[in-house]
Amino acid sequence: MIRDAIGAFLIRNWKQTEKESVMSIEDVMLPEVFRIQEEGFENQGQNELIKYSKKLRKIFYVIKSQDQVVGYSTYYIRLIPSLKGFKKISVICSISVDKSFRRNGFGEKLLKESIQEMKLNKVSSILLYVSVNNTSAVKLYEKLGFRIIKETKNICGDKRCYEMELNLI
Repeated sequence: MIRDAIGAFLIRNWKQTEKESVMSIEDVMLPEVFRIQEEGFENQGQNELIKYSKKLRKIFYVIKSQDQVVGYSTYYIRLIPSLKGFKKISVICSISVDKSFRRNGFGEKLLKESIQEMKLNKVSSILLYVSVNNTSAVKLYEKLGFRIIKETKNICGDKRCYEMELNLI
């Protein structure tokens, strides 16, 4: 709860970039996001997505194709102590593309557009957690510059997942 309050405060003056088919979520898009989440993740509930769509709307992105939501990514912001005070770290808490639209560049475009906006807003790095078995996602993240920091357990639903990071500064 404190993390979300801090995150909401940090994005109060969030600068948004001009994006082609990627946009911040609107309430009418939630049913499609829930459907995509359900087919991509077995054990994730909708409550967290509802919470982020309200409190962190500016960093909850959807990608559309012909007016249809085909994917989403949602982030939260953490403050990490550093030698110069604090730095902003963004964490992808959920990302997915509709199964029938995968391998068409939608996930890559969604990530690239949101990464550009994170850079504009002086986010130091982006973290994410991905199943070690999700090799196509790991390859996509590596293609975009993420690197595996460590292997961890019980964070992303699977017993084993990678913590990956993309440094932006």
